[in-house]
Amino acid sequence: MNIVGKTLMVDIENNITLENGSITMTVIHQAYIGQNHVDIELSDYSNVLFLGREINVSKLREILKNIDIDLDSLVGNKCEEIFTEENIEYLQSLYTK
Repeated sequence: MNIVGKTLMVDIENNITLENGSITMTVIHQAYIGQNHVDIELSDYSNVLFLGREINVSKLREILKNIDIDLDSLVGNKCEEIFTEENIEYLQSLYTK
């Protein structure tokens, strides 16, 4: 066996609130951490509530699309706030431990 590199994979869950509290959900990301890089990808949504009611993500996406709101854009903007440089450095430190 000739191992030439290693990558640490970490699952991350964060509860987020969008549009003044009308949408809440848990977003699940997977972080792939190597010696010189951290790649973070959105992998799933769970516990999605729209106006306090449970809803399927695809149904919510369809409802919002009908009023010209892009759910993925809203989530992406919110997630940018979550993954700060400090958080990225912390993830990178997990690789060396």
